[in-house]
Amino acid sequence: MSVTEAKRLNSLAKLNSSQKYLEVGVCTGETFLQIDVPFKVGVDPNFAFRFQDCANENTMFCQVASDQFWSNFFNNQYKFDLIYLDGLHTFEQTFRDFCASLNHSHDSTIWLLDDTCPIGWFAAHPDPVFVGKARKFLKINETFWMGDVFKVILAIHDFFPQFSYATFPGHGQTVVWKESRENFNPTWNSLQKISKMGYYDFLKIKDSHLNVKDDELTIFNRLSNLQIFQGE
Repeated sequence: MSVTEAKRLNSLAKLNSSQKYLEVGVCTGETFLQIDVPFKVGVDPNFAFRFQDCANENTMFCQVASDQFWSNFFNNQYKFDLIYLDGLHTFEQTFRDFCASLNHSHDSTIWLLDDTCPIGWFAAHPDPVFVGKARKFLKINETFWMGDVFKVILAIHDFFPQFSYATFPGHGQTVVWKESRENFNPTWNSLQKISKMGYYDFLKIKDSHLNVKDDELTIFNRLSNLQIFQGE
């Protein structure tokens, strides 16, 4: 999966000629180390590889929780061209990461949010500890956990009309960019209502609100035609 993610991110990087890349939730570094951008920053509270061996003046690692990173490490003048959010897969944390990242973005920044299409009830539950215990008790032999990140897209839909988004086919990654959506009309108009949604709610709104495309090329063609990525 990481090869596909890296390929997708590198393709997105070419659209806006990314010079600065930020990844929240690096883990083993499989994706991060394959990104072909001149300056990269990786954030993770517990890296699962010897990140010190890969660090240099153009590749920085911050072994802290993302909340601490946003508040202590970079001032608002430091802008990233491409931001990959793959941290703790809960609505609250990922939405907070997205909101905090706005201070480190510009008009042509591209975001990619991971795991926005959960594949089942357990995979969509926001508590990984509960999911692990329940699967063990029920003898369910699967490990997928996407959490409730899909709710972030619903929050963007209702509260950030200045952003457009599209979801890639497959396990679910959503790209977000700055482009006002026409005929803006919030559906829930309540973060509380969104936060209470579950997997079966997701199934009902997936086709209408996540803008899932069957063909990845459709998304890249759409983005490549935007003026904000053409320096105009």
